[in-house]
Amino acid sequence: MLLSLLSAGLVVPADTGQRFAAIDRLVEESMQAHGVPGVSIAIVDDFEVVYARGYGIAEPGRPVETDTLFQAASLSKPVTAVVAAAASEEALIDLDADVATMLTSWRLPPMQYAGPITLRMLLAHRAGTNVSGFPGYRLDEPLPDLPRILDGVPGKNEPIRVVAEPERQTSYSGGGYVMAQLAMEDHTGRTLEELADSLVFEPLGLELSTYRILDGSDRSRVAVGYQADGAEVAGGGWHAYPEQAAASLWTTPAEYAAIVIDVMRSYTGVTGVVLDHATAGQLLDPVLALGFGVSGVDGGISIGHAGANEGYRCEFAAVPHLGDGVIVMTNGDAGGELTSPVIDAVARELAWPRRAWWTPILPAAAAAVALAALATLLGWSVIRRRGRTVRSKS
Repeated sequence: MLLSLLSAGLVVPADTGQRFAAIDRLVEESMQAHGVPGVSIAIVDDFEVVYARGYGIAEPGRPVETDTLFQAASLSKPVTAVVAAAASEEALIDLDADVATMLTSWRLPPMQYAGPITLRMLLAHRAGTNVSGFPGYRLDEPLPDLPRILDGVPGKNEPIRVVAEPERQTSYSGGGYVMAQLAMEDHTGRTLEELADSLVFEPLGLELSTYRILDGSDRSRVAVGYQADGAEVAGGGWHAYPEQAAASLWTTPAEYAAIVIDVMRSYTGVTGVVLDHATAGQLLDPVLALGFGVSGVDGGISIGHAGANEGYRCEFAAVPHLGDGVIVMTNGDAGGELTSPVIDAVARELAWPRRAWWTPILPAAAAAVALAALATLLGWSVIRRRGRTVRSKS
């Protein structure tokens, strides 16, 4: 099975390696130009991982392998949405239930707006909640629980509240994902980690991916995070994020690709493992997408997301009706200079249709300064792909 090969370290056939030789050169040149210590990528073609490779170092003396774990940052959010969608299929939760009726360990404060706040709104960034992202905690800092985070942690985040009228606009909110996480955990009596394991990771045979908050004992398995000046992220090599639904997934590009492939299969009507076709359609609805950035292209949609935690920059993009995608993960604050050009290069190689979309990126903190939410605009060339012509509307 391909995933088991990836977990053990993928051996790429020579012809495949030659096909993506230009991608390799781009990654290596960009790493050197921008001072990115390590990179890991996975390329998906026709619903299969056809190429996966690690570049550079996880830390001095230890190279990045295809099974090296990276902190996925805001790429955690699409997976959280998949977990929630799978839980709804199992009747464990109702995406349209008022979270006030689900929460038992914390009470949603009174708000000036009428109507319920639902999981669907929170996962779609349509609940009017604040707090775009979180700075994380040093590994030697005590971690607050979710109720305390929701009420605000001095020096970390303001209280998470509904500050704008729900459903009026899309406003990127990691705080909303914390609220959604606690609602799911309170209602099911199971942690997000447990829900993800049983509903997504185990059914797909993923042995590495986890929402567990890793500590120093896990160092040999992970790519250590590095700041733009080359210094290791202070306090242990990476930050811990108790805001797990928003920012704490650890995974590899190959395993993340397996999740994206399964969602794409379900969306296109092919039998997926985790979700049925109707649920995947709701997840990737261009009007009210849950977790994923979605936009239209000729022939279908494009999906993706980007992420930024201190010491990590990641991004993925995929085209469901083609069954194609690419996941890029880096262990450096300068990695954001690399991810989009690599995605563009893969898009050209696989002849994706041209599109433009917004990709929300979770703000990270460098020391006491949080990065603002960013937007990414990508344009993909329109060329023939295995005899299939896709015309651009732009």
